[in-house]
Amino acid sequence: MAVRKKKNNSVFRLVNNWLHLWMGLISGSIVFVICLMGCLWVFNHEIIDLLIPKKERQYISASGQSLVSPSRIIGIADSLDPNAVVGEITYTRDHPISFTIQQKEDKGKGRNPKVKPQVHLLHPYTGKYLGLQVKDNSEEAQLREKLNSFFAWTLNGHRFLWLPRDIGRPIVNYATLIFSITLITGLVWWYPKKWTKSTREKSFRIKWKAGWKRVNLDLHNVVGFYSFLLVLLLAVTGMYYGIEWFNRALYWSTNWGTPLAERTSVHSDSTKIDQLAHFPKAFDREIHRILTQYKDPHYLTITYPDAEKKDATISVYIRNDMDRQYNNRYYSFDRYTGAFLPNNITLFNKDFYELRAGEQFRRLNYDIHVGSIWGFPTKVLAFVLTLIAGSLPITGFIIWYNRKWGKKKGRNTLLKGTATPEDKRDSDTVAPTTIRKPPVRFRPKPTDL
Repeated sequence: MAVRKKKNNSVFRLVNNWLHLWMGLISGSIVFVICLMGCLWVFNHEIIDLLIPKKERQYISASGQSLVSPSRIIGIADSLDPNAVVGEITYTRDHPISFTIQQKEDKGKGRNPKVKPQVHLLHPYTGKYLGLQVKDNSEEAQLREKLNSFFAWTLNGHRFLWLPRDIGRPIVNYATLIFSITLITGLVWWYPKKWTKSTREKSFRIKWKAGWKRVNLDLHNVVGFYSFLLVLLLAVTGMYYGIEWFNRALYWSTNWGTPLAERTSVHSDSTKIDQLAHFPKAFDREIHRILTQYKDPHYLTITYPDAEKKDATISVYIRNDMDRQYNNRYYSFDRYTGAFLPNNITLFNKDFYELRAGEQFRRLNYDIHVGSIWGFPTKVLAFVLTLIAGSLPITGFIIWYNRKWGKKKGRNTLLKGTATPEDKRDSDTVAPTTIRKPPVRFRPKPTDL
């Protein structure tokens, strides 16, 4: 009977499998740490809210009552210290309004960087002065500080591997890029040469009753296949932050070939200093318009420029939800007229729902990456996917180790005839050794009795 020869892999598959193996080994340990830290961080807000109960709302707007205007806050700051300037005003949901004032330099009108700014508090609706902000030394505040420090540590590991930003950031992002290529090569390796009943079962089902080696192999192949697209999406949205050329390529590909324009800076028109008297009312109207459009935001921060920088602008940042960032907005205003100064990139000038699909995807990038896009359910999904992504380098390494060194040990055991029941169950991942009987060359002739 003719022996059927085993077909060799094509050059494409040989190269693909080689890339999958060695790129996985190179990036595996880094990806494992990145994913582990991501799993620890993803529920940070939920864990803090669970351990530190929320207090009852103290500041509830009455009918027709609006927040204290910026011009009124500036007036209160001037009454507290005429020789100081306001640096920042922050409106925070269900919290007092905070504003910082800093002493002026003796030689000029700008802020004195040697003097630490003071933070003062106001009632958000009545404007009643509540005094200086003092450090909260309660047990709840101390617990919150410890939790925030822990989650900051996990985020630092996830983004920079606890290295300096300029060193850790490219390591993390290019390891993620290698991991993304490994996912694609793994899909090619997973695809069987011929679809049969046996290959379908191995490709789509985990054989839980088999030995641990087979279960490990199925966890790598089957679970990796089912999670391929979503894990790749998490990797792509992560690389958006650290690889500039990838960021531009992603924008170009999702906006039908439109390149991402260079963001130009905006400046205040110093020739209109004579309109400064009309600035308070004009700027109050702009802030009121923003708060009318985005009702009850998580916080809104106004940052005033230094007086010495004549063409600097006033920056306004509004965050509507603590978990989501897709609908956050940045604004720039002329420091003399209070007029809105739009940037040349429409991505940052418009509301989320006014953008094109590709621009919306860019604004959703963070929320997709951390799983906050649809709240708690998608956070759970992101946690599971990150856990799977972190497990793939481990299960892959075990497969490689068993094929590299585990086979020799298993073959010697079978040859000695001392195979254990576990070895027999795992024999589907180890090539069995069969001993053939020697062929009979001479047969005795029958004798007549």
